[in-house]
Amino acid sequence: IAAIASLSFSEVKHASLRCTDVLISIEKNQSHSDFINIEDVYGAMNANRNMLIGKEVSEIDIHKIESTLESNPTILSCETYFTLKGELCVKIKQRTPIVRILSLHSSYYLDENGVMMPLSERGSSRVLVASGEIFTDYQPGVNVRDSANLKLLQDVFSLAQDIRSDSLFLPMIEQIYVTPKREYVLTTKVGPSKIEFGTIDDKDVKFRHIRAFYKAEKVKENWDQYVSLSLKYKNQIVCTKK
Repeated sequence: IAAIASLSFSEVKHASLRCTDVLISIEKNQSHSDFINIEDVYGAMNANRNMLIGKEVSEIDIHKIESTLESNPTILSCETYFTLKGELCVKIKQRTPIVRILSLHSSYYLDENGVMMPLSERGSSRVLVASGEIFTDYQPGVNVRDSANLKLLQDVFSLAQDIRSDSLFLPMIEQIYVTPKREYVLTTKVGPSKIEFGTIDDKDVKFRHIRAFYKAEKVKENWDQYVSLSLKYKNQIVCTKK
């Protein structure tokens, strides 16, 4: 009985609290790009700091704030709560883009989970670029891994994941180009400027071949001699010299 009475008293006391401060924190994503700022958060809350301070806690719908912010395609998650001192805390995690898609009519990102993200007015994120025969336009919040109709973007996402997770490929490969035959060409910063990857079939084997090529001592000594590298033929690496 004492515990129930104490809990009821705490709930009544908490409901009568007034907002004493608004603490908004936006966690940096792994690409260190900002897609949302504090002004955007207040805009989504349809209020500013001065309007919220002094309001009774019961008058501020924190669940609505969370759902509104999480509907933003650049936000991964949002946690909103009041402290016992009446401080309104809003903690936001941003999505991390891993590849920028240049389609026929629009440009957008895919995040680390395969979700479509819009570009930001505050600047671009320095990530891998995918271009060429890509015709799928931006669809807010769509996860390409969940749709059978987005197989090409699934393949591009899979390649981007492999490149991003490898310490050799990440700084070396800067673009994925999709050909009319739905084959992939990788543009590089070091060594052969073009790697003809072919289809996504056996991609793990192909990436192992690229790694072996770049680590070969003879290749390191003659970077400038190679124009392109082809992996289109099974179990072969075909090099083209100047």
